Amino acid sequence: MYTAWHCKILNITQEPLKMMKSVRKPIALQIALLTASTALGSMSLHAQERATLEEVVVTAEKREESLQDVSISISAFNEEALRLGGVDDVSRLELLVPGLNYAFAGNDAKFNVRGANSTNTFGDNSSIVGAFVDGVYQARASQQTRAFFDVRAIEFLRGPQGTLYGRNTFAGALNVYTHAPETDEAYGGIELSRQRFDRIKGEAHFNVPVTDTFALRFAGMYDKSDGYIENDAGPDIGAQDDKGYRISALWQPNDRTEAIFRYTSVEEDGNEAGLFGYTILCRNETPDGLTDAFGSQRNCENPVRGSGKLGTASNGPGGDPWKISQDYVRPVDLKDDTVSLNFTYDFGSFSLRSTTAANEYENDINFDFDFGPTQNSNGGYLEESEGWSQEFVLTSNSEGPLQWTAGAYYSDLEDYNSFYIYQQTVRDDSTRPVIETELGEFTILEGTDIVSDETLLNGFFANAVRIDTEYWGVFSQAEYSLTDNFRLIAGIRYNDETKSADCGGSNFSEGDRVVNVKDGVDGSSPRILPENAKDLFTYNCGAADAIESPKDGEYDNITWKAAAEYDLSEDIMFYLTASTGYLSGAASTDATTDEQESEVIEAGFRTVLLDSTLQFNGAVHFTEYTNLLTQRQRIDPNTGIVLTFSDNGGDIEAWGIELDAIWLPIDGLTLTGAFAYLDSEFGTYGQTNPYQLYKGQVQPFVNQSGETTPWSPEYTLGASAAYRFELSDRGSLTVYGQTYYSDGYNTSNLLATDPAHDQDSYTKTDARLIWDSPDQRYGIELFVENIEDSEVLARGNNNSDDVVQTSYLYPRNYGLKFRAMF
Repeated sequence: MYTAWHCKILNITQEPLKMMKSVRKPIALQIALLTASTALGSMSLHAQERATLEEVVVTAEKREESLQDVSISISAFNEEALRLGGVDDVSRLELLVPGLNYAFAGNDAKFNVRGANSTNTFGDNSSIVGAFVDGVYQARASQQTRAFFDVRAIEFLRGPQGTLYGRNTFAGALNVYTHAPETDEAYGGIELSRQRFDRIKGEAHFNVPVTDTFALRFAGMYDKSDGYIENDAGPDIGAQDDKGYRISALWQPNDRTEAIFRYTSVEEDGNEAGLFGYTILCRNETPDGLTDAFGSQRNCENPVRGSGKLGTASNGPGGDPWKISQDYVRPVDLKDDTVSLNFTYDFGSFSLRSTTAANEYENDINFDFDFGPTQNSNGGYLEESEGWSQEFVLTSNSEGPLQWTAGAYYSDLEDYNSFYIYQQTVRDDSTRPVIETELGEFTILEGTDIVSDETLLNGFFANAVRIDTEYWGVFSQAEYSLTDNFRLIAGIRYNDETKSADCGGSNFSEGDRVVNVKDGVDGSSPRILPENAKDLFTYNCGAADAIESPKDGEYDNITWKAAAEYDLSEDIMFYLTASTGYLSGAASTDATTDEQESEVIEAGFRTVLLDSTLQFNGAVHFTEYTNLLTQRQRIDPNTGIVLTFSDNGGDIEAWGIELDAIWLPIDGLTLTGAFAYLDSEFGTYGQTNPYQLYKGQVQPFVNQSGETTPWSPEYTLGASAAYRFELSDRGSLTVYGQTYYSDGYNTSNLLATDPAHDQDSYTKTDARLIWDSPDQRYGIELFVENIEDSEVLARGNNNSDDVVQTSYLYPRNYGLKFRAMF
C-alpha cells in the first residue's frame, strides 16, 4: 500500500542498520536514500524497542550499495530529508552537504567544492560539478538550477568522479532521481504552498497502472511570485513564473526486464535576478579618485556611463541587498525539453543498463547594464543547446569476491551563445575628468549623464559563436575481496573529446559577417522598444566571413580510481582512495584552451555505533587542481618587456576534513551534524587586475600564489534537531530546527583578494512545525528559513567602468504548506 509520503519519518522494522558488502535487489527496487547530515527519515521503530537507523542504499557507483560501504564522500537525501531541509532546488544544498558552497549568476548554478569553483560557466565553460537527472547529463550550468519536482532522491558526490562519470566531474557529481511509475495501484498527491513575496507553489503527481506490466506517471509543477528583489523603477526581479511537467511510462514484462521512458518539459518566464549580478557594491579608490582594490576611499556612486550616477550600491548609504532601481526589466525566456529511455535487463550473472537521451534547451536573459533608472544601456545573453547521448553499463550480479562495472558513453552536443547590448539614449561621456599623476594620465571612471530622455538607438554590439562537442568514453571498475574484511578497488576510463567553434563574429567583424544591426534601427526613435534586445540584430551562421576556431580542441586522457577498504568490524570501515577528474577545455573563435585536471587522495571512515543509533562518517582529503586556466607573465628575451598572457598552467592545492553524523538518542528525537574544515590556496596562479591601480601602482597582473581561493570558507558547521510528538488518533507533530554557520570568504570572479567582494561569516537558521494525519495522507507545515535574514553574497564581478557588481542569496522566507495523498 502506498503511504503518505513514500518516505516516512518513522518506519516499523525488525532489523537495525548493518553494514553490507553487496546489495542485490530487484530491478524495480525503490531506493530509499537519506542524508547522513539531515536524514530524519532514517530512523525506524520496533514496538517496545529503541529507534535504530535504517540502511541507506545508493547508486553513486552505478550499482546499488549500502551508503556505509561506499569509499566516496557522499551525501544522500530522500524525499523526507529534502522536505525537512527546505530543498526544492540546488540553492539550499550547501546547508546540508559538508564542504559545499553555492552561488549563482543569473540562473547559472555556481557550485564550489573543496577549493574549486564554477565561477566561469558562460560560453563554452562548464560547471566543476557534473549534474545528472535520471542518469542524463545536464550540459549547461543554468540547467542545474531547475526546480525539483517529483524527486525521490538526490546524491551529492564530493571529489573528482572522472572514472564512472567522465568529463566535467572535476570536483564532484550531483545525481537527481525522479519517481518512476509503479504497477501496484493508482495513487496521487498534491503539495501547495503560500510563501513570502506572494509566492504560490504547487506540485502534483498521479500514478496510473494500466496493466500488471505497464504503468504511467504524470507529474507537474507551478511556481509564481512577485519577486524577492524590490525595484522602485520597474517590475520587481527574482520573480518566479515557472511551470513544468513530466510524463513517465514503465514497462516491466518480467522480473528481468524493465524500461522507463520519460519526457520532461520546463518553461520559465519570470524576471531573473540579474545576469552577471543584479546590483552594485561600493568600490575602493585612491584619494585622487582612481579605482584600486586597496584604495583608502570608499565610493558608493554608480560609475557606469549613462547612469547619471543613479542606482544605489547595496552596501552603501541607503542601500539594501534586495532593493534596486532599474528601468529595463524583461522576463527570461527559458525552455528545457528532455526525452530519455532507461532500459535494464538482468542476464543473471550480470545486468545491462542503457540510458538514451535527447535534449533541447534555450535560455535568454535580458538585463539593465547601467544598473539604474536612467533609460540607457540594455542588453542580454542567449544560450541554446541541442544534443543527444547514449550510455551502456554492465554490472556484475554474482556473490563471489569479484564485483565489476564496465560501460561506454557517447554524446554529441551543439551549443550556441550570443551576448548583445545597445544604448537606448545618447550619453555624454565628455564630462569625465582626466587627471595627471606621477603614474601617468588617467580618466576618472564616474557615471555620466544622458544628453536627453529622447529614445535614439545607438551603441550596438552583439556577438555569436556555435560550439560543437563530440565526446566518447569507455570505463571499467572492479572490486576484489582479498579476505572477508579487506577489499581492493581499481577503475579506469579513457576519454576522447573533440570541440570546434564556428558561426563566430560580431557586428564589428569585417566582410559578410554573422551578426548585423537590423536595417533602419541605428539612430531610430521607436515609441516601443523591442521585447528582447537581441531583436535589434540579425544572425546568419551561413555568412561568408563567419569566423571559425583556429583549430579544433582535441582532448584524450585517462581518468582513474584506486582504493582499499578495510572492515575493522561489522559496523566500522576504513578506506583510502585516490581518484582523478577533468574539466573540458573551452573552444572559441579566438583560441581553444586545454582541459583542467584534478586529483584527490582521501582517507575516510564509516561507522555505525551505539547499538545502531549513531552513524558517524568522515574523511580527510588532499586535492590538487592542475593545468588551470590562469594569467601568467614572462619576459620577452628580445625586448626585456614583461608580457602577460593566458594559458593553462595554474594550480590549486587544498586539504580538508569533512564529518557528518546522525544520532537517535531517544525515541522520537533525531540529531544531526555536519562539519567541514578547508585549507585551499593558489600555487602558480595569476589574475588580471580589474582596476586602474593595485595597491597604489599600475599593475595589470596580480600574482595570487599563496592566497586563499575564493568561495573557500575555512570552517562550516551545520546541525539539526527534530522531535516527533505522537498525538494518538490526532496524528503527529514534528518540531524541526536547523542551523548553519560559515566562515567568511571572498566571492570575486576576477580578483580573489578584492576586499570589495569579501563575505563576512554568517549563520542561517530554519524552523519547521509539521502536522501529519494518523494515516499520513495529509500534512500541514509552517516554516521560516534564514531567520536571521543573513545577507550572503553570491558571485561578484567587475565590469566596464570598474563597476563592482554582485548578487545576494535568498533572504528570509516563511510560509505555509499543505500536502495530501489520494
